[in-house]
This record gives sequence, structure tokens and C-alpha cells, in this order.
Amino acid sequence: MEPVYSFPVNIQVRFADVDIMGHVSNTVYQNYYDTGKTEYFDHIMPDLDYINKGVVGASIKLEYLLPIMMKYKILVESRISVLGTKSFTMEHRLVKIETGEVLATCTAVLVCYDSKACKSMVIYDNWRKAIIEHEGDQLIIK
Repeated sequence: MEPVYSFPVNIQVRFADVDIMGHVSNTVYQNYYDTGKTEYFDHIMPDLDYINKGVVGASIKLEYLLPIMMKYKILVESRISVLGTKSFTMEHRLVKIETGEVLATCTAVLVCYDSKACKSMVIYDNWRKAIIEHEGDQLIIK
């Protein structure tokens, strides 16, 4: 079964995103994924404030499947695929709107983090519940 990605967000490819070869520079892709991530968080975990209640990145893997050109209309789609006790895995993909082609993917492990104590912490119960309700049966719970 194909996973369901929620919160598609339109991405504007800016002139500054394009490199000398005429396509979006690989250094820009993470900004697109971050747009999807923050949109997802705003809907699912609205009390995440990035300072007191936040997450930090533990690992990230990007795959560049097809080049993104200046005039492409693209969107970023996001989902949480694995939910642990203190961390979760978030997946994103960049899709060409006109064709539905997946242009690139990203898998990131994010850790719930207590910035005052400078250590990882258990994911808040309300976040866990909201993620489970939103992602449904496709979510892997560890």
C-alpha cells in the first residue's frame, strides 16, 4: 500500500534556488523539507514552540531522484512514519504538480528535546495521540 502523505505545501522555486547548471541546488532541498515539517507541526502539534517544547534532528537522509528546474511547480508532502518513545521518523517528498513525479525524498529522525535540561525527553502525550490519530494504520509504533 502506498503511504499517505499529508499537508501538501506548494513550494515556490526562487531564482536564488537555481544553480549554474539550471536546476535547484542540492543545498536548497532541506529548506523545502523544513517548510513541510513546520506546516505539519503547526497542524498536529500546535503547542510546539521550538524553544521550551521542541525537537532536534538526529539524522537525515536525502535522495535526489530527478532534477528540479526553475519553472517547475512543486509541492512538499510530509508524514510521520515511525513513532518511538522519544523520537519519530518523518518522511517528505518533493512532487512535480503537473506530472505527479516524485523528484526527491527525505527521511529524518527527530528527537523530542528539553532545551533547559539539554537532553532528550519522552514525546508529550498530546503529541503522541495527535500523531497516532492523524497517521492512522500506516504509522509504525515502537
